[in-house]
Amino acid sequence: MSCAHSALGPGVRLVAAAVFGIVSLSRHSPASEAASPRLTLEQALALAEQQNPALRAQQQSVESGRANEITAGLSPNPTFQNDTSSATAGVYQELEIGGKRRSRLESARLATAISGTDLADARRSLVLEVRQSFIEGLLAKTNLALARENLSDFQKVIDLNRMRLEKGALSGADFLKIELQLSQYQSDLADAALALETAKTTLRALLGGVGLPENFDLEGDLQAIPFEETSLSELQSRAVANRPDLQSAETGREKAAADVRLAKANGYPDPTIGVSWLHTGNEIGGPSWFEPFFPKGTTSNSMGLGVSFPIPLFNRNQGEIARAESERRRADFLAQDRRNQVLREVETTWTALQSSRDRVRLYESTYLPQAKESRDIAEFAFQKGATSILDLLDAERTYRSTQLEYRRQLASYRTNLAQLEAAVGAPVTR
Repeated sequence: MSCAHSALGPGVRLVAAAVFGIVSLSRHSPASEAASPRLTLEQALALAEQQNPALRAQQQSVESGRANEITAGLSPNPTFQNDTSSATAGVYQELEIGGKRRSRLESARLATAISGTDLADARRSLVLEVRQSFIEGLLAKTNLALARENLSDFQKVIDLNRMRLEKGALSGADFLKIELQLSQYQSDLADAALALETAKTTLRALLGGVGLPENFDLEGDLQAIPFEETSLSELQSRAVANRPDLQSAETGREKAAADVRLAKANGYPDPTIGVSWLHTGNEIGGPSWFEPFFPKGTTSNSMGLGVSFPIPLFNRNQGEIARAESERRRADFLAQDRRNQVLREVETTWTALQSSRDRVRLYESTYLPQAKESRDIAEFAFQKGATSILDLLDAERTYRSTQLEYRRQLASYRTNLAQLEAAVGAPVTR
């Protein structure tokens, strides 16, 4: 047994033995934990679906599209015309030709379909944001527990070495070096608490900020959920079939083609036909020169039919047709680009998920067992007096830092899994 250890005495040994004891992950009482409402990932997703203002705003775009369909299907109103100077009254109706109404309806319906798939894509993005924030919150909660544990353990180290200082077994300079390290542990605790509050604030905003208590707690763990062993090409095929943003781009291509047909239909002049009635007579008394409403003369009534239409001599809607053709080509390019982005996103997230899975397996098979073995050896050696308390604490810190990094890798794995499912547009877990 070393001289430094021998000088401690039985009472100090009890304090040293408590250094590598298990410290509670939570400093709250059971009653306070029961009072804090718990939020699961499933509940968070349901609340976001119901209350997220951006998603609800996108839902109104679908309703606006349906209203536009009603407008697109309406025919022109008839026109009533009256001229008191000749006692003329007539009703005229504009007739749409060239398939204008049909083309308008088709374009409006496709616009509504785009709004629907845009809504689905907004929901897909929101689910990813909620999952990422929830995972960040779970990681921060774990980090906070470990930071409390590390701070508690190091405070015991300070107390132990203060006793050694008082007994003359440790110099004042060495004790000061140990005591100055406390600020790092306090900083770690503050950073972990801030990260947890930030994650909860982000979640509250994503969930609409309504009906969620300030003191809510996150419920869940960072288990590595297994995913399907599917080939990259299969995942890309599923993404092409499921991604709502790609569906919006493809529908946008169809709408652009429909707009071209509408522009061409608008190039045809619409005729206006009508029927009119003409009345003349001497119904109003007074001198012959007094004609307040219509000329005086022999009483007569007559009916007439009329038709009018603009002559497409100069304006044949050439500019709008050219613009619609350009927009159609643009929509084609955008759809191609979106497809390429989807395929690239699936490949990137698939590669990242495989890398995260390999790192998690490496920690589980190698790093965690090695860190635990090193800690166990240090504990055994300390109990036998073959090593110092500082060596033991260093082994404890290494084991806890390995656990912390393992949790970070689990969080990265869960985040990459969420990103892959968002990229595919469908679940990939078993």
